[in-house]
Amino acid sequence: MAKKNLSRDQKRKAKLKKRAERSRPQESLAYSGNKYRTAELVPVMLRTEVGIYESYVMLDPDLTDNDVQSAIERMIIQLRDGTLSPLPDPEDPDEDEVDAEDFIRERIRRNWQVYSETKALPPKDDLIGILRTILNSLDIWRWKEMSPQGYYKFLKGFMKDAGVTIHRLESDTLTRERPAVGELPAPEGRGTA
Repeated sequence: MAKKNLSRDQKRKAKLKKRAERSRPQESLAYSGNKYRTAELVPVMLRTEVGIYESYVMLDPDLTDNDVQSAIERMIIQLRDGTLSPLPDPEDPDEDEVDAEDFIRERIRRNWQVYSETKALPPKDDLIGILRTILNSLDIWRWKEMSPQGYYKFLKGFMKDAGVTIHRLESDTLTRERPAVGELPAPEGRGTA
């Protein structure tokens, strides 16, 4: 194989090109419109947010909005590619170390599973749209609160207004007290941003 004999100027240009490619901002997956805030999709969005809130409760104080963002972005990509792995069996013993992103994705999917027991889940594209809408909400609340857990603070109040209560028990299991999905009260003054 022949050795490349690049001039100093060519090497410098190649190095600058690589640096520019690495530092180029990634395209955001967040969606800021209202297309996925319809009466049909809001219950699924609520279920998704309950899964995220459960994750915050179970992993707090370690979980940050950045962890949630990474988990949702990866889930969007996996849904698009069709590479989302099957849910683990809840009867299998959990590992000692819990990966936060995997835990978040699992909690979201478990809540989708609960929803699908009474109604059919929307198509994959709508699920992706819901996740992208939540990413936008996450961005908004992160900057409004100026906190690494700004979205968590929003969710805490929103879930309280919606009548959803989640407690962490000593055995690290979740208990939930909530009305049925169709009976959720309309939150006053709050909503997904």
